[in-house]
Amino acid sequence: MRTDLAVIGAGPAGIAAALAAARRGIRVALVDAATGPGGQYFRRPAPGLDAEGAVPQHGRRTWTRLRDALAASTVDVRPEHHVWCVERDSGGLTVHALLGPEQRESVELRADAVLLATGGYETVLPFPGWTLPGVVTAGGGQAMLKGGLVTPGGTVVVAGTGPLLLPVATGLASAGVRVAALVESTDPARLPRQTRALAGKLPEAAGYAARLLRHRVPVLTRHTVVRAHGVDRLTGVTVAALDARDRVRPGTERLLPCDALAVGHGMLPHTDLAETLGCRLDGHAVAVDAEQRTDVPGVWAAGEATGIGGAALALAEGHIAGRSIAARLRGTAPDPAAWAPAAKVRARGRTVAAALHALHTPPAHWGEGVPDDTVICRCEEVTAGAVREAVTLGAGDTRTVKLLTRAGMGWCQGRMCAPGMAAVTGCPPTPTRRPFARPVPLGVLAAGHEGRSRSGAPDGAGPSVGAAAPPEDEGPQAGPAGPQGVSESPGPHGPAEERRPHREPRPGTPTPSDPTAQQLPPQELRPQELPPQELPPQELPPQELPPQELPPQEPPLQEGAPASPRPSESAPRPTRPHPPTPEGSP
Repeated sequence: MRTDLAVIGAGPAGIAAALAAARRGIRVALVDAATGPGGQYFRRPAPGLDAEGAVPQHGRRTWTRLRDALAASTVDVRPEHHVWCVERDSGGLTVHALLGPEQRESVELRADAVLLATGGYETVLPFPGWTLPGVVTAGGGQAMLKGGLVTPGGTVVVAGTGPLLLPVATGLASAGVRVAALVESTDPARLPRQTRALAGKLPEAAGYAARLLRHRVPVLTRHTVVRAHGVDRLTGVTVAALDARDRVRPGTERLLPCDALAVGHGMLPHTDLAETLGCRLDGHAVAVDAEQRTDVPGVWAAGEATGIGGAALALAEGHIAGRSIAARLRGTAPDPAAWAPAAKVRARGRTVAAALHALHTPPAHWGEGVPDDTVICRCEEVTAGAVREAVTLGAGDTRTVKLLTRAGMGWCQGRMCAPGMAAVTGCPPTPTRRPFARPVPLGVLAAGHEGRSRSGAPDGAGPSVGAAAPPEDEGPQAGPAGPQGVSESPGPHGPAEERRPHREPRPGTPTPSDPTAQQLPPQELRPQELPPQELPPQELPPQELPPQELPPQEPPLQEGAPASPRPSESAPRPTRPHPPTPEGSP
């Protein structure tokens, strides 16, 4: 399918961008892995549950307005599209997505421009027992309640750091769950330094505080979870106070019985697709300009992918990106005055986000207290001791630790364990450029390769200037081609094949697309055609067969005398039974 704009992610930023572009005559396709638009913030129970309003929802009026506008627009909403790669070619950009819950069939969506509104994911620092059943992320517990009307347990401890803990704790308490404690590692003494930047958030914080008091939820500030207890399931957690240097204060441990723990230590932007395209990062977030454009022509980014800041900031960035894309695709220069109100909201939202980031930071010396037998990488079962051993062997960054220990090579590709590795090693987490944003069946890759071979198109992405030209005051921008003219954009077969320079075949050598390659007879090269002097006898070392190993020579037989049979010839040779042939096999 061909469209003007492909928006990846149907959260607040993606919906706002799609609506802004569609209202200006742009054909928009909105793809998302979920069963419907809304993202985590506007998550609603499944339609079959018929439970609208059963649990507290965020931004009910805003969601109603966005939902109605989306239904009345020309936006092509495509749910259950799991995007695993975006590549650039001479015709623009191609979005590859796996379909449905099975994710065994891939489709391609070609577009002149792409907006990355991929959101963020939670960070969890490891501790003993964090792999027990009953331990979930804070956002996971919230998604269970908002999307499925289920709770992770009857008695829950909400712990970690960050503003997400407040809606999680109050939401669970409103649903009838006994919240044993809200454990926040942030020092309240930091709050006065951020009062001015967070003045607009104080009413919202006061509302959360009132609900916590109403449900009698204990709040333990400057505390952290140091261990989860249980054998087959969580039975309780041990929490302890932190000192001024973020280390556990001895003698302050206490046991909180519970059957579920919702824990989170902040969020990180989803940048897999942006890194695949070669977009520049600013720390952990995608770097964008005032129009939400990345440094890759034809690619915009908005929402949590450009920095964790909440729904209001995401809506503003999405609106600005949608208007910019519409103008660029029409070949006109955007007018920043047209989105001035959204720009003010964006500036204010980024200020609040920076203040919250400075206020809610994970404990600085967390990794020092993690025992060696604690699992860091759940997929590959790599312990903290193995990670520390890699450091003693010379690993100076998380990528080298990954190569030495396999930590981060599992299903999640380091999304869960990379922060833990960084905390244990003391090395800052380094973004890694992956060819795929999610696991892809080999059959999908093989089918894509076969389709390219039949069409005669080269594997991987070719050079492209994109659809949106850079503004006049920025000058020419570098395209994706490297010094040898080979595209840097990874295609569906990984970056190694993309960077391989093209070589012309030797004269007379059939290429894979040459029909004569299949017409060669199978006996074209016979063993007897090899020259007999290929391996001269004199090249054999004389000591290869020691004299004592030579069998004794038998006396020559007399003419007419019968030859005695060899033992191997006189005894019947045992036969090996053949394995049973499967039914239907030749």
